[in-house]
Amino acid sequence: MNDQKTVPLLSDLFSIKVASFDGKSINYLFLESLDEVLVDLLGQRVKDALYDHIESHYYMTRDEIPSRLNDFLLILERTFGKSGKTIERTIARRLCAKLEQPSPPKQ
Repeated sequence: MNDQKTVPLLSDLFSIKVASFDGKSINYLFLESLDEVLVDLLGQRVKDALYDHIESHYYMTRDEIPSRLNDFLLILERTFGKSGKTIERTIARRLCAKLEQPSPPKQ
């Protein structure tokens, strides 16, 4: 039996019924986590270039990402291949930390 917790899916985190955390909405915390992870993993210039790419090729602004999460995750996969899943898991871990939930172990 495997006792290790798996990384929650971002869509699962959005289903949490609490409206806000320390006065911040889940969408705000998600976008904050997303920005932090992209800068940490890729750097500020690549983060900015990615948002520009998403807006010009997929007609999705940064602020629309939470409401179009599945589309965004597909874009991550198309853009970064298998590394898109790594980015997704890292965002989920960061969001878990912001929601003060136990962060799952790294896989």
